[in-house]
Amino acid sequence: VRVQKAMPRRSTVHEQTLSSKTLVVDNGAYTIKAGFASAAPDSTNCHIVPNCLARERDKRVWVGAEIETCRDFGEMAFRRPVEKGYLVNWEAEKAIWDSTFLDTKSKLHVSE
Repeated sequence: VRVQKAMPRRSTVHEQTLSSKTLVVDNGAYTIKAGFASAAPDSTNCHIVPNCLARERDKRVWVGAEIETCRDFGEMAFRRPVEKGYLVNWEAEKAIWDSTFLDTKSKLHVSE
């Protein structure tokens, strides 16, 4: 009986470099907490955005962070894309993400 020793497997190390701007997102039911990762954690890097749409009586729609600039909430109808932990309205969530991450005026604008 001849026994051969198995050659040890070579481990391959894959180094991945993070982009200079890595976006970290916690997409919650009521708020989206997002910010750019940094070597030194800082609370100023985290932004909290309402995860909802609001419609006024005159049909104007407020999306995500725009709601913070609104003055009168009396006759607004709020819609949340997440209900009971499930994403139920993809179109509304996409509109909020587009407004939050793709709008050039946003603090969380992602250019790539």
